Amino acid sequence: MEAAQLNALSLWLGLNILLTFLLAMNVVRNRFKSQGDSGDPATLEKAIRAHGNNIEYVPSILIGLGLMAMAGASAQTVHILGGTLLVVRILHAVGIQQAKLPNPFGMVGNIGTWLVMLCVAITLIMNGL
Repeated sequence: MEAAQLNALSLWLGLNILLTFLLAMNVVRNRFKSQGDSGDPATLEKAIRAHGNNIEYVPSILIGLGLMAMAGASAQTVHILGGTLLVVRILHAVGIQQAKLPNPFGMVGNIGTWLVMLCVAITLIMNGL
């Protein structure tokens, strides 16, 4: 793996891990609030869902992105997929914590995540054949 690929991979893994950390801290913050009178159980549930949903998708996509880089994917490809993943996961986290329906942030975040996942999966499958 070249330095440019490693740098791109490091950037997007680090930022996506940071997003997961921030979502976890949001859960902790809402748990403390819910123990007092100022907490809202519905807000805590949404925070938990945003964090949990991120945990469901991001690790496998990041592992796949790392394998793509090791297999020779360009730094540009890693930047496009890693950056898109970060943006759509932020959109999804914002959307899942809103009450209104339909929820365009959640929908774009969800569909975007699936598209990145499919791109990574198809690329890895084609590399394996």
